[in-house]
Amino acid sequence: MLLSIKALEKRYGGARALGGANIEVAAGSVHGLLGENGAGKSTLIKTLSGLVTPDAGEILIDGKPASIESVRHAEELGFRFIHQELSLVPHFTAVENAFVGRAYPKRGPFIDRAAMARAIAETARDIAPDLPLDVPAARLTTGQKQLVEIIRALIGEPARLVVMDEPTASLSDGEARRLHKAVRRLAERGVAVIFISHRLDEVMEICDRYTVLRNGVTAGAGDVSDIDRPGLVRLMSGREEAELIARPTPARSPVALKVSDLPFGDHGSRISFEIKAGEILGLYGLVGAGRSSLMKIVWGATSHREGTITLEGRALRPGHIGDRIAAGGAYVPEDRRHEGLIVSRTIAENLAIANLKAVRVAPSLPWVGLAALRRRAEEVKAALSVKMGSAFAKPLTLSGGNQQKLLFGRWFGRPIRLLILDEPTRGVDVGAKAEIHAVARRFADEGAAVLMTTSDMDELLALANRVLVLAGGEITAELSGSSLTPARIIDAAFQHQSRKDPAA
Repeated sequence: MLLSIKALEKRYGGARALGGANIEVAAGSVHGLLGENGAGKSTLIKTLSGLVTPDAGEILIDGKPASIESVRHAEELGFRFIHQELSLVPHFTAVENAFVGRAYPKRGPFIDRAAMARAIAETARDIAPDLPLDVPAARLTTGQKQLVEIIRALIGEPARLVVMDEPTASLSDGEARRLHKAVRRLAERGVAVIFISHRLDEVMEICDRYTVLRNGVTAGAGDVSDIDRPGLVRLMSGREEAELIARPTPARSPVALKVSDLPFGDHGSRISFEIKAGEILGLYGLVGAGRSSLMKIVWGATSHREGTITLEGRALRPGHIGDRIAAGGAYVPEDRRHEGLIVSRTIAENLAIANLKAVRVAPSLPWVGLAALRRRAEEVKAALSVKMGSAFAKPLTLSGGNQQKLLFGRWFGRPIRLLILDEPTRGVDVGAKAEIHAVARRFADEGAAVLMTTSDMDELLALANRVLVLAGGEITAELSGSSLTPARIIDAAFQHQSRKDPAA
């Protein structure tokens, strides 16, 4: 057995992160590590990466006790990690980011950039053949950045263990399938893979064995072939999986958001669409189709020179987020760590940032009150079932799913007329996903127009009344009712590629 973890324990103050976790991972296998947010997966992985020292228990490598003392030590052991949170240098290209922390190949006294490019191109060819390798990371989509993180972990010296934490959370179905093939190839070469995912269907497809953590303890383990999806859900949560119920088309209602002749893409295309009050409009497209870019234009985070955007008849100025907020707009970004949360501020402050008037000491005074901040945090905690300790702790002390809930919670207490959701359940467990779906529906039921994009096909079909498919800077399909099927969505997503290459 390559890796054995026995009775691992870790506490942070009075909070127990691990209380007796066990896992065994064989060389040449793909091992699914599952659990709801806060179950202890991240802490367990951090002990393998050398970032966290456990309080009790033992780690065995090749049957021998080991103490992983640092990140460098983990690297020397042949352990590679692909973390859920992105950590790229924004002004470095994919090639340059891949070699951060590694020895640069040299030709004489100079860095051999050609050798660097060849090394990453060889790995990228299988996983992301269309990934631009010479573009600064700041100009890449979140999905493309995730691919860079994956490639960075796989280049260089041969790995013995690769840990992938939600590697497909921001990838399209096509990109995810490429990654699945790469994972299987790693296993065939004798590499052990720990695959962490909340997409249970892909766990059932590519993993050989599974381990489920619940409340820091191993709740179950075994061969994937001996369990079904509902069984995994019961182990993870102690309850049955919530059924996703497709949304019917809303009754007649006025148009809330109207986008007209908006320049989009690199080929001079223009996009127009409308969303009615109470309607959820989904956007779908492959990685690089421009979903997140379009949503940022609608939100005002990116400006536009032509075209118009109106909300309930009110013109929204290009590049003015304040216009959207004043008109009742709200936004939950895809990259919660870098674009959503203010990580230097407390949980309570993050929840109050969109409605500071509600937490002032007095209406006429500019100062906020601690009691009001705490009260608002407790209200959101109760409404969204946020697992947190002190309201004045930093948001990164929470699990990914609970961080995501904060981004929804900051808009509570405001009259929302437009809600923009970019990958709203990225890295969120099945229980929290159902809760977030309920929140999105609640906003729509109260009359908000909801614009949503997601890489999760089940989520798209469960939430959206209509779906627009983007490809090559164009809307290639508008689907609703009986035409809203996975086959029709995927076909439209590949239309632009088929037009470019008739043999595709």
